[in-house]
Amino acid sequence: MPLNTAILKKKQQFTDDVIELEFETSQPFNFVAGQFVTYKIADKIPPCFRAYSISNAPLKDGNILATCLKVVPNGRGSNWLNTLKIGDKVEFMGPSGKLTFKTLPEKLALFIATGTGITPMKSIIEDELAKGNTQKMHLLFGLRYIKDIFYKEHFENLAKNHPNFTFDMSLTRPENDSWAGSKGRVTEILNKTDLDPKNTEVYMCGLKDMILEVTNLLKSKGFEDSAIHDEKYN
Repeated sequence: MPLNTAILKKKQQFTDDVIELEFETSQPFNFVAGQFVTYKIADKIPPCFRAYSISNAPLKDGNILATCLKVVPNGRGSNWLNTLKIGDKVEFMGPSGKLTFKTLPEKLALFIATGTGITPMKSIIEDELAKGNTQKMHLLFGLRYIKDIFYKEHFENLAKNHPNFTFDMSLTRPENDSWAGSKGRVTEILNKTDLDPKNTEVYMCGLKDMILEVTNLLKSKGFEDSAIHDEKYN
């Protein structure tokens, strides 16, 4: 697969270890919301390749490619990407991936994400709302601490402007009493939620263990495999 090129145009530090990089691609970049690209990590020879989800919604004949990622200790890909400065060039392959939106209009689309697993969910939700999709959509976003919070205002604004979209953020270990939102793991929240498996489809992204746990919970509530779409990472 040939390599594409892009220039870093914007870099945002959301938390101590979560950043978003926005690139301008040299050619129009067409992708489907929910897909990922594979960056060439050129820190040494030989280089390696690492896959990261796209965080922006697609624009027809647009050339914007944004990636939200966690900078992991000793993570070769994330640490190299974090060293990039405005104007630096990257090479990448893609888009790739099958975590794309396919839910019928009469069904509820339930999005579940933890950590930077929110990235493809953000792309899909933004894209569907921008296209005028009025079906019911709900996002459950799980993080650990107050200091880990990012994208909260963004999703709250989307919910404010689109009555069909609702948003719930849950923290498992809030550091203090200032957090007035939901508490607990996403599985705990889902356990207490009345779900209709015949009229709901679920999209998930996050660590492998979370995906497995939530999948088992959903199946215990009557969900078929065909109604569960996920992308997991280590």
